[in-house]
Amino acid sequence: MTMSLTMRLLTTLITLLISICPTAIAQTLNESVRFDEKIHDFGSIGETDGKVTHRFVFTNTGRDTVTLTRARSGCSCVHAEVSRRPVLPGRTGYVDVTFDPDYRPGHFSKEIVVFSTDNRYNRIWVKGDVTPGIHPLTEKYRYDYGHGLLMEYKVMNFGTVPQGATRTRSLSFGNNSTGTLNLTFHINSGETKGNRLYDSAASAVIPAGLIIDIPERYLLRPGEEGKIDVTVRMLTQLDSMATVVITPVANGFTLQPLTLTVHPAK
Repeated sequence: MTMSLTMRLLTTLITLLISICPTAIAQTLNESVRFDEKIHDFGSIGETDGKVTHRFVFTNTGRDTVTLTRARSGCSCVHAEVSRRPVLPGRTGYVDVTFDPDYRPGHFSKEIVVFSTDNRYNRIWVKGDVTPGIHPLTEKYRYDYGHGLLMEYKVMNFGTVPQGATRTRSLSFGNNSTGTLNLTFHINSGETKGNRLYDSAASAVIPAGLIIDIPERYLLRPGEEGKIDVTVRMLTQLDSMATVVITPVANGFTLQPLTLTVHPAK
């Protein structure tokens, strides 16, 4: 290989790298931007008390004007706004960082990368501890089955279950009423395309070999949440998809049905 060919290949490789990741190559620390603080501790904040905001102030210690272009964080819980006006030497600018604690209990530490002119950057952080709050059950559970029973699923899809396999999925729910719910779960025949289910409160057996186990009873107090395990056991292979209807009954009232589906292995 000649020297000229080697140089051409090297030039092509460098050009390719620059086109693929120009930001990673071009970015440098902006030493002219001096923040009064790089880390702000929000301390203890309540999960349901709303968003908190802190303003990071910086000084342009260089000889040239600095303009902030954007700020980014790897978490959707953080939003940052930069001062867009050019900052003359010796003058100050700012970055407003907002943290949303909703559904983020516990300790947090989030990095924000602040970009300025000439693709330069600086890093700042916010941290703190989020005290868990109480959320309405309607925020957590999408489906209202009636009589105060809320559940996370309308359809439980177990996917493909091969012969001899067992698969378990959890079903969470909550009591949004003012009274105790005495729950029972009844399994009924559904569209099984030729496979017949035996009706039972605890389990259902398809002659083709599908067994479904679910707890018979569950007591749920007002405002309380619960969780049960629903298990599918495949003794022999299904010929086609099975659809099972599970009917919750609360204090003798028949509620909206939950659908369970199982697919045969190909």
